[in-house]
Amino acid sequence: MRILIVDDEPINILLLESLFKNKYQTDSAENGLEAYNKIEENLPDLVLLDILMPHMDGFETLKKIKSNKHLSNVIVIMVTAKVEKDDVKKAMLLGADDYIKKPIDATELYTKIDIHAKLKKNRDTLVEYQVYANIHESMISAQRILQSLLPDKQSFTRVFPDSFSLFKPRDMVGGDLYFVSQKLNKKFICVSDSTGHGVPAAMISILAYMALNYVVNRENITYPLQVASKLRAELISNLSKSTDTYATSNGLDAIFCEYKELDQTLNFVGVSRPIIILRKNKNHLIVNGKMVNSLMHDDEHYLFYLRGDFVSIDIEPEFGTLNNKEIKLEKDDVVYMFSDGITDQFGGADEKKFSKKRLMNLLLINQNKSLKSQKLILYKELEKWTQNHEQTDDIVIIGIKFF
Repeated sequence: MRILIVDDEPINILLLESLFKNKYQTDSAENGLEAYNKIEENLPDLVLLDILMPHMDGFETLKKIKSNKHLSNVIVIMVTAKVEKDDVKKAMLLGADDYIKKPIDATELYTKIDIHAKLKKNRDTLVEYQVYANIHESMISAQRILQSLLPDKQSFTRVFPDSFSLFKPRDMVGGDLYFVSQKLNKKFICVSDSTGHGVPAAMISILAYMALNYVVNRENITYPLQVASKLRAELISNLSKSTDTYATSNGLDAIFCEYKELDQTLNFVGVSRPIIILRKNKNHLIVNGKMVNSLMHDDEHYLFYLRGDFVSIDIEPEFGTLNNKEIKLEKDDVVYMFSDGITDQFGGADEKKFSKKRLMNLLLINQNKSLKSQKLILYKELEKWTQNHEQTDDIVIIGIKFF
């Protein structure tokens, strides 16, 4: 893939070129006029376009690109510090394919480029089949809608200042979702993984998001057992209206966590999903008043693996029992939540699964690095592991350091 970087600050161009080294071919332009001329002379696959530039700003450049029928299929991602909703809306109305905010998050940038590379490949394949192309365009819109449901970087870090979220969907739409909210001194997070893939899983995720938004933000409920129970009730209410056996066989696995800042307590309910906790210089964790020892450790850090309950949120009468785990956290504890997409990813020389053990080792050996660095390491390790394999499932992993 060949990428044209457009920015009037040479340092920003150098930064992006360093991120793309050995991954993509790059060219650059320092203003919109120069960029447009380069695009006409040698069509790139993707343009990273700044907004505030001399001679011709990003909006004008974008409009000129998208109004030229010979250039209109070029992928344009706006890279800008202007994050006001009106600016984003204007860029999207002018035809921008996506946008990314400064300061640039490398994994977010890589992920968005990968998504649009897949979309372009599919679009090129379907160009001869207009009916399918129309479906494809609808899927792109659906992907944008699903993406908009996820908390943006500012919202996420407002609730959890020292944190990261790595999200890699397998297809244009998928079933993994994460949701955060804060109610006074209580913080809530849910990571869910809907059954299956593609559109059916995405529909379940949308239902789950709507239910979570109502329960947490409208009814002000954050206790995990109550949230899980009400979420299941909402899914039953919606899915049981159908007599279609396929529609009524869907459900989701999930992690529900409530953090109470006043007493540094984490309430955790796992619906067939675990959490991992890393603690420095102390080989025990208090869970439901009892001492729990670490699963593995190095010279400085101890890793605790807390299982969830082996049930799934669906409408089957045999639901099973969920249990709350009350965990006493300490300063600088790091909690990780993830869907099974990362551990089930096939790859490596032996074509095996990435595995929970490999993930835990990776987290343990990188504990002295910042969460931002850990996110990039995880992304690169997954890329290296997957190599020529297809991505098996949607992937989401979240890391949060508590104070």
